[in-house]
Amino acid sequence: MQTNLYLRRLGYSGYLDNPLDVLKQLHKNHLLTVPLENLDIHYGKEITLDIPTLFHKIIIKRRGGFCYELNSLFYELLKSIGYQVEMISGRVYEVEKGFKDEFDHLAVVAHIDDESWLVDVGFGRRFGHHPLRINLNEIQEDETGRYRIIQHDNRYLAVQQQHEMGDWVTSYIFTLVPRKLSEFTAMCDFHQTSHASFFTRNKLCTIATPTGRITLTDSMLKITEHARVHEFPILDSEDFEQKLTDYFGIRLPKMALAA
Repeated sequence: MQTNLYLRRLGYSGYLDNPLDVLKQLHKNHLLTVPLENLDIHYGKEITLDIPTLFHKIIIKRRGGFCYELNSLFYELLKSIGYQVEMISGRVYEVEKGFKDEFDHLAVVAHIDDESWLVDVGFGRRFGHHPLRINLNEIQEDETGRYRIIQHDNRYLAVQQQHEMGDWVTSYIFTLVPRKLSEFTAMCDFHQTSHASFFTRNKLCTIATPTGRITLTDSMLKITEHARVHEFPILDSEDFEQKLTDYFGIRLPKMALAA
């Protein structure tokens, strides 16, 4: 792990001697600089869960990725600068379908002193800018909203986000069982090949901003600023690729575009 290159990608040049403050800042910086995106899936490039390959894609090529890529690489960064971390499995909740299978989502738990923190830089708008302390029923708030972790059943914990009307909605459930990256391979393959996966349905590139979020799909560019939403229809593939460059700094190789 080339730690300095990773920190430079995140725009972080501060000290590393206050673990909790550093974790929070790295987490937020990651969300503001590295997009959640599934472009390789739609341009015919296989995603493999190999850390050197992911490092080259996300840090050197300045791309993004989905949870298996983003959170596994962030896990390696945190481990390289001295954090006690574990990869864990989550099961995402989908309306009318319920909870998905085990290993549907990869997240990270960091242990600092006597506390554990849920770390997730690969879940988009349904997770806050900062890690969540794993302290049941504690409401935790940042500029993106209010969150809490509750006991879902005798096996799982649940991450919940409070919606505007005040109701709490579960994002995903998880256990604290440590996992290996190889255990996520089958579900990673599923999400890039199956028509049943959300990620194969449309292109997606989304990133947090200090005042909201920018999201690009096949059909729409959506810019949210201070809760105000501006939408711009996508005219064609060239328009999509131009906006990908303009708003995310991503220019895909011509071979990928022709795939």
